[in-house]
Amino acid sequence: MKILFLHGAIKNAGDFLIAERSQSLLKSIIPTADLIPLWEGSDRGTIKEYLPKVNGIVFGGGPFFTNNIYPNDIPLVENLRDIELPMLNIGGGWYGKDNSFETVKDYEINTSSIELLKKIQNSSGCLSCRDWFTVNMLKEKGFNAMMHGCPAWYNLDCLYENKLIIPNSINKIAVSDNASSRNYLNAKKILIWLRNKYPKAIITYVLHRGYTANTSTESFKKLLKDNNITCIDISGSCKGFSIYDDCDIHIGFRVHAHIYNLSRRKMTILLEEDGRGAGVNQALGLPSILVYNNKRYINNKLLNRIVNRIFPSRNKFILDELWHYAERLYCTKGMEYNQAFERMILYYEQMVKHIKQIEKW
Repeated sequence: MKILFLHGAIKNAGDFLIAERSQSLLKSIIPTADLIPLWEGSDRGTIKEYLPKVNGIVFGGGPFFTNNIYPNDIPLVENLRDIELPMLNIGGGWYGKDNSFETVKDYEINTSSIELLKKIQNSSGCLSCRDWFTVNMLKEKGFNAMMHGCPAWYNLDCLYENKLIIPNSINKIAVSDNASSRNYLNAKKILIWLRNKYPKAIITYVLHRGYTANTSTESFKKLLKDNNITCIDISGSCKGFSIYDDCDIHIGFRVHAHIYNLSRRKMTILLEEDGRGAGVNQALGLPSILVYNNKRYINNKLLNRIVNRIFPSRNKFILDELWHYAERLYCTKGMEYNQAFERMILYYEQMVKHIKQIEKW
């Protein structure tokens, strides 16, 4: 059985992790599947060449439910009626700016994208989601949405292990970089704070999308040098995630750094920049630390964008929250995380049922 697997991996290491874990998941559940991976943004001519050669199409994870899925993010075909193949998506997410229900309710998806989503739902019976914010957003639009979790959650080597690994001491810390440039100052603040808290620890700053205008500056390089912090770029593949394998704790902004460490049952604290990070922690029942000030809300979208560009919304208590979070984690011996792993297993079993539909293709 040949399946066209469309993924979003082009630069962000997290997208490559989703693509790899999605394929591992599909092959483990459907051993007869012969996957043909292709970047979902490929031109229509390239995609069209594969359509007569496959039994169906799978869209793999990521922020799939964007505002302009089709034809902007996924060109796919000229006319959706030309696709008669069965289609299915796994663990897609939204791109909400925060965790408010107003954002869920008002989330916009253009008409042509809605048409594609209806076609996928008609084929597979539902739309597969990675968090409850995405589920609720799609239900508000009349879709049958199901919670299956992000494919990257499912590390098949330790899927049924449900105990957090808590080190006796913190000797190596990995800090994932901020996705939004607005949070650069918070990232600097956290790096300096960590160095003061753990003067002898090895600290590594991990770039998931490569160097940015902020991280390329001489002042930032000096900050790293002055605080004896190593910087590593892991963009372009998922191999760089191995940097987290021997760290004692991950703290940072990247959702898939958090997910990777959770999947290996390691200590990790995510600083939520938007609704994507909030979605992971809410779905798993984990505590939340917001990077932004959720009490500052500007209803007008254009005005909100302008104000945040000039005066970025920041949580001024982020360091206090981070320290108390870590204290609670040790005090409870990772109980919240152990329960999160149990939730992962529950969602995984629902994901398996969803993917097994492919056997009928």
